Amino acid sequence: MADMASEGSCWWSSLPIDLIHLISTKLPDLSDRIRVRAVCKLWRSSISVSDPSPRLPWFLRFAGDGEEEIICYSLSSNKTYKIHCQQLRDTYFEGTAGSFILCCRDGRPEPVSLFNPFNGLEISLPSPNHFQVYGVVSNPLQEDILAVSGTEARTGDIWSGFIRPGEETWVIRRWDIEYHFGVCVYYGGLWYVNEHNAHTLIEDAATGNIVSIILSPVSDLVLSQHMLETCGEILIIFRCNATDKLEGTYFDIYRLDEVRGNYQWVKIGDIGDRMLFLNRIGGFSLRNNELPGFKGNSIYFMDHDLQSNSILLCQHDLKNGTTEALPNFWGEGGTWIIPSFG
Repeated sequence: MADMASEGSCWWSSLPIDLIHLISTKLPDLSDRIRVRAVCKLWRSSISVSDPSPRLPWFLRFAGDGEEEIICYSLSSNKTYKIHCQQLRDTYFEGTAGSFILCCRDGRPEPVSLFNPFNGLEISLPSPNHFQVYGVVSNPLQEDILAVSGTEARTGDIWSGFIRPGEETWVIRRWDIEYHFGVCVYYGGLWYVNEHNAHTLIEDAATGNIVSIILSPVSDLVLSQHMLETCGEILIIFRCNATDKLEGTYFDIYRLDEVRGNYQWVKIGDIGDRMLFLNRIGGFSLRNNELPGFKGNSIYFMDHDLQSNSILLCQHDLKNGTTEALPNFWGEGGTWIIPSFG
């Protein structure tokens, strides 16, 4: 038996490096990658935890009010993990930028920072001054810019701003939108904003020049709405429900089309191979052809369960119209993130 174990150990440790890399690309979950690196010294040196292979998001939430511990839910394994982060005491997070969470302090417009809970790296950001941040409104997976929205405590005005890496000031803008119903997104140097007067404003973020103003889409029985950029397209997603039960959930989705400078919202029935991950504000998408075994044409979202007074993570299949709660998770609100040590 000892000889067999020894031979097995040698066999694993003598695998070609190319094959080890191939194995690592089949691991969508960060926890799997960590375990595989623990097989032997060769595997550990050959596989980086920060390799840029596609990974499924994790969902992060605080363990409790004022605590320094966060709960991480893995979508691929349906397991939860805990991370102790002293830097997160007395903060809340509202969205992500890559593998960083956007950390804010209650009741104050500052300080604001980006924090990677997987490697402990924290990046301080300038204060937006005019408003308290409540969400990321740029694509969290793009690295060249960060755009946020928030409110001014004194007046209740809605503001947005963006900043690029290395810059020391935000470029900010006040909008005529309502806190609960206004949605906006930054993409490609443009602001896309649903204003209070039921119009969508498209504005050049650098100059303030209006590019277009069009009628906003509407829907019935709306519980929440989200505007986000996905694969170069701007979508508005209405989450609706005709009953008081989760099974009554459905989504109305509109895509912003542009032909020779003319914009219009077009209702669409599906999103192809994409998976949308909706935060309270904004969200992002992945393609299921990058993550075999997971359904495209689906939406992952948070739902408030009235009986338990907690948040459920749910998946809606746009093709067959079904909605189900994901197993092994309940708690307070949080945010989706792509985990990485890099």
